[in-house]
This record gives sequence, C-alpha cells and structure tokens, in this order.
Amino acid sequence: MFSFTEPLSRGHAAFRGLIALALGVVFLIWPNITIGTALVLFAIWCFIDAFAALARLFSSGRSAGDRILQILRTAVDVGAAIVAITYPGMTAEVLTIVIGVYLIVIGIAELAGSGTLSRVGAGGTGWFVVGGLLSIVAGVLLILWPNIGAVTLAIVFGAYLAVYGLVLLISAIAAPKGSSVSDPLTAA
Repeated sequence: MFSFTEPLSRGHAAFRGLIALALGVVFLIWPNITIGTALVLFAIWCFIDAFAALARLFSSGRSAGDRILQILRTAVDVGAAIVAITYPGMTAEVLTIVIGVYLIVIGIAELAGSGTLSRVGAGGTGWFVVGGLLSIVAGVLLILWPNIGAVTLAIVFGAYLAVYGLVLLISAIAAPKGSSVSDPLTAA
C-alpha cells in the first residue's frame, strides 16, 4: 500500500489542527448558519487540504504510485470545493450526501494509514483508528439521513472537524521536538 503523504512537521500538524479546530468550533457555536456559509466553510477546508497535499506532491523521494495517489487526493478535494462553490443553491440534502461521501473516503484512508503504520512498527496508530471510525460513522449517518438539515449538518461536520483538529494538536504536542507527525487525513 502506498503512503498518501510523508509525515508533517510538528508546526504544520499544529497549524492544520488549529484550522480544523477553529472551523469545527464555528460550526458548533453557530449551527444556525445558512447553507451558503456551510458551503463556503466546506470549500475553504477542501482547498486548504488540497493545497497542503499538492505542496507535498513535489517532495523528493516519492514513488510514482505515491504521486498518483497525491494527485487523486488533490483532485477529490478541489472537485468537492468547486461543486460547493459552483452550485450554491444546492439543497442541504445534496450537500449532506457530498460531505458524507467525503467523510467515508477520508475515514477509509485514516484506517488504511493506521494499518500501514502498525505494520512498520510505528506507535500511536490508535488516533488513526479513532479518526477513521469517527469519519466513517459520521459519513454513513449523513448519507442515511440526508434530510437532517443544515443545522444538524453543521453540528456533525463541526464535531468531526473539532475532533480532527484536536487529534492533530495532541499529536503535535506529543511528538518529540524535531520529529514529525503523521496526518490522519493524508496517510493511507
């Protein structure tokens, strides 16, 4: 199995964690936000994730398979963001399904990343498993009940982002100085 990306620096993991936590808190504090705001925040998150993935695409020592997976990851992120921006009038149900599928794909990547890390003897794979299971459960719930509305969508996605942000922040804090942190969203 290919690694989606190389590990993040402690600073980069902390920065991504803070962004995810901040967006998650916005969703949780103001769940009555309009669907347009939800679309914009989701698109921002996807573009940030795509930019980070694309930046690592050009790092040295990457195999062709790793680069292809990195390009696919970037395409999925950018595609999801463009759909969210291009069709602002889409219903909450369609947005809910799009985000549900996104969360399931990310959850599978997180679980695969935990398996890869455990096979090479890396510690701390429990966070990958927790993040992957949380992503899959949230995605399945969103797909099964797409008519939950924008408020519930904001709460579910906000909780997901907040937990993901906390996982990255805890990983960055727990990592020894000068070491790297594996990103649960980009390891597979």
